[in-house]
Amino acid sequence: MNIVGIITFLSLSLLLMSLLLIYSKLQYQTLGRLAALITFFLLNAVPLVYIVYTEKGTDYASDSFKLGSAFMIVWLVTGVFLLIGILFRVQPGKDDFYF
Repeated sequence: MNIVGIITFLSLSLLLMSLLLIYSKLQYQTLGRLAALITFFLLNAVPLVYIVYTEKGTDYASDSFKLGSAFMIVWLVTGVFLLIGILFRVQPGKDDFYF
């Protein structure tokens, strides 16, 4: 497996963990909210995986720009949701099973 595939897998794993961290702290964990989080994950994952897949077949430099832009968007979304998940985790006054 090449390095781009490994980075893609790790980036999407971190995004999924960030979304699941937010879901674990929601007051009402319904099936609809879980479906919305999975849909949001897929809306971010499918374009990245498609760009990585098509980048493997070409050798010219313009694809590197698309690949970098796709990773930048996914990393920004991951960073925002990870920050939101951490802020949900450290809410004062609530007992948490994991701490």
